[in-house]
Amino acid sequence: MDPLLVVAGFGIGLLVGMTGMGGGSLMTPVLILLFGTAPTTAIGSDTAYAAVTKTVGGWRHLRLKSVNVQLALWLAAGSVPAAVAGVWVISLGSRT
Repeated sequence: MDPLLVVAGFGIGLLVGMTGMGGGSLMTPVLILLFGTAPTTAIGSDTAYAAVTKTVGGWRHLRLKSVNVQLALWLAAGSVPAAVAGVWVISLGSRT
């Protein structure tokens, strides 16, 4: 394992902990620009990692009853259809 990769991960983890900013917006460009990782690999790795950590974190908050479920449902009522519509619109553009 590349020690520089460990140092970059530590630094980004520290920044995420201090600022609350998403790690993918920091780590993905570092992987691509500094380590020469293929963009699809960097983005795929970040997506896989985020899916696991956000699912576990969300489940934990739900069990601790620190989630306003009614608010979350209202947010989902707008964001889920918009996400589906966005993918649909992009698929229309890629057919031409």
